[in-house]
Amino acid sequence: MPKKLKVVVKSLYSHEIRKDVSLEELKSLRLENAWPFIREEIETEIGSSQLVCIPHITEAELYKITSLFVPNDKETNGKMFTPLGELVKNIDKQKTDAEYVQWLQEADFQDNDFKFPHESVKITLQDETIKNKVRVIMVNFSRTIIPKDKEIVNNIYLDVKNNPVLEGKKSVYMITNVLNAKTIEFRVTRGSSSRIFHLGNGSPLVFGLEEFLIGDDGKLIAKTELKQPQDWSLAWRFLGQEETTSV
Repeated sequence: MPKKLKVVVKSLYSHEIRKDVSLEELKSLRLENAWPFIREEIETEIGSSQLVCIPHITEAELYKITSLFVPNDKETNGKMFTPLGELVKNIDKQKTDAEYVQWLQEADFQDNDFKFPHESVKITLQDETIKNKVRVIMVNFSRTIIPKDKEIVNNIYLDVKNNPVLEGKKSVYMITNVLNAKTIEFRVTRGSSSRIFHLGNGSPLVFGLEEFLIGDDGKLIAKTELKQPQDWSLAWRFLGQEETTSV
């Protein structure tokens, strides 16, 4: 999609991006079809060098803080990874430090000190030649993270005996940083037809991964923060995405 024009409007309240791009491949008004066009822009405008946009907004449930993923040996159900859900659903409660079991059950991940520079971000991609447009408005950002005073390594055990997906795995990927928007409005326009989608309830938008090594007894024994660009290429391969150089 060659980019011809970019307009940026900034204020204390909002951050607005408008781009003139080719949207010839926008074949329907479905959210699934429009999302790939806007992903890179969301990543660029609200992400960072360590945060990438979720593969699809309809998969937001998979990308909550502490969500786990393991790479597949071969493609399964069209993906090179298997989501395991949030960490609390995958721990061995008998072996895991009791303080950490309680913390995970309470789900205390909100970063109360976080403040995004703008109340809202609006991104519009338009193709004036064929009157196609994709627009997203994201309002009221928040962040969930693993608190600095919580050390997952050596304190948490995965229930490897009762989870066949973890059998034989030497490491697991965990989402440890998520930027959410309280409300999202998504509009897709093709010619004279348009459709609006309203999404809410703190939807995840961009996230950061860390890789945790697993001991034979299920203990998380070390972690490796993924850094650009080499490590992310691996992560994106098993997450079933094309490699990107925008993060």
